[in-house]
Amino acid sequence: MLTDLWNLMKAYVPAKDKSIVAEKFVDICMDNGIEDDEIKELLGHDDELDEAIQYSLDVEDEDYHEDA
Repeated sequence: MLTDLWNLMKAYVPAKDKSIVAEKFVDICMDNGIEDDEIKELLGHDDELDEAIQYSLDVEDEDYHEDA
C-alpha cells in the first residue's frame, strides 16, 4: 500500500522536489506509527525514496541490497 501511495504522489511532484517530498513522506509514515520494517520494505522501488529512508532510518546501502 505504501508503495502505491508513493507512486501516486510522485507522479504529481516536479523532479526537482521529489527528494524533499520523499523525506516528508517517510517522516509522515514514521509519525503515524508505520513500523521501521514496513518502511524498509519500500527500499529498492525509487531512488529518492531510498535516500530518504536511508537518511531517516540510518540504513546502509548494503543492508537492503543483501536481502534483495
